[in-house]
Amino acid sequence: MTPLCAAIVRDHQARKSRAQKAAFRELVKAEMRKEGVFFREERTKGLLENVNLVCGNLATAEFVFGAHYDTCAELPFPNLAAPLNIPLSILMQVLLTLMLALPAALGAFLTAYLGASADVAAAVGVLLGVLASALVIAGKPNRHTMNDNTSGVVALLTLLSRLPKERRGRVAVVLFDNEEVGLIGSTLFRKRHARVMADKPLVNLDCVGDGDMLLLAPNKGYRADEELCARTQAAFPAGALAPVFARRAFYPSDQWGFPKALAVATLKRRRFFGAVIDRIHTRRDTILEKKNIEYIVEGLLRLTDHENA
Repeated sequence: MTPLCAAIVRDHQARKSRAQKAAFRELVKAEMRKEGVFFREERTKGLLENVNLVCGNLATAEFVFGAHYDTCAELPFPNLAAPLNIPLSILMQVLLTLMLALPAALGAFLTAYLGASADVAAAVGVLLGVLASALVIAGKPNRHTMNDNTSGVVALLTLLSRLPKERRGRVAVVLFDNEEVGLIGSTLFRKRHARVMADKPLVNLDCVGDGDMLLLAPNKGYRADEELCARTQAAFPAGALAPVFARRAFYPSDQWGFPKALAVATLKRRRFFGAVIDRIHTRRDTILEKKNIEYIVEGLLRLTDHENA
């Protein structure tokens, strides 16, 4: 792990507040500048400030590699994801919604039971629903974010440090803001650079620190490029991780909406659930396997080395 990545793991796992994000960005820009790698900020002001960190020339790069750097609020229950089991993934999202709605429903019921009018009970329910949603979006920053998504950030910064200077022009890197509150950073980036990204592959790393299976999930545009798909599969042979090139997966992350995109994550098998991502959004998100980062960085280096492809 590079000194910069070690500092991020040690001091900057929480990147949720404006101050936390700013401190992280300044550290990345200053330390990468020492290696001749320059990040710039793309700012968008509005109800929610968004600051993406971008490195490289998007117009001339062959690949754009992305990962979100913002982190979530700490929750008492994990946001379990099962990308290869679409019905289960949808069910988990429904259950999460119901868990958020439960305080509202109970509050409204108890208020009505105690004799309040229907209007008052409804108002209490709405208020509790808003508070529950605010807990998820704007609650206490989770200080343990090794997998989601310190792992993706570490992988891309390590890649930039190891990428030969003569190949840096082939790659652009973007660290997205505000993924945790609705893919805002990647959506703004996609709209801002729509013409450039029309036929350029985006490879998005999200939760790559925990697990022994590597999910490579291409969207329709990525799959349509048969040469690119073959090159991607060749870049990630079986080794420290077992790659799964999934033509059908449900993985809602920053690659959504891009014309040609690949989602990259690591999974582990759990009884009854199959291949999943667990622990994230809780204080138990403490695992970042060095072998995962090494394997993924090596794969991305092979992917960009077309002379030896």
